[in-house]
Amino acid sequence: MDDKFRVQVRNSSFDSEWPTYFEKFYLACMDAASKNNWETITVANYALEPMGGKLIQTKTQGWYLRWDDESSHTFFVLKWS
Repeated sequence: MDDKFRVQVRNSSFDSEWPTYFEKFYLACMDAASKNNWETITVANYALEPMGGKLIQTKTQGWYLRWDDESSHTFFVLKWS
């Protein structure tokens, strides 16, 4: 996994705010999930997959986005900003 690009969006203590682009994305995923009785993380990962991304949630390291490359994250930020 060393060849993956990672961006932390929430620390494990949840005392930091989400980046605006991620908050917009996650709220859109929450909306779609609630309308269809799905899990938000599943919707988020389904949306990220075509861009080469994945949302990872851990108890000790917080939440982060994992990308195939940095340009995919840049595209994501531009799309959701």
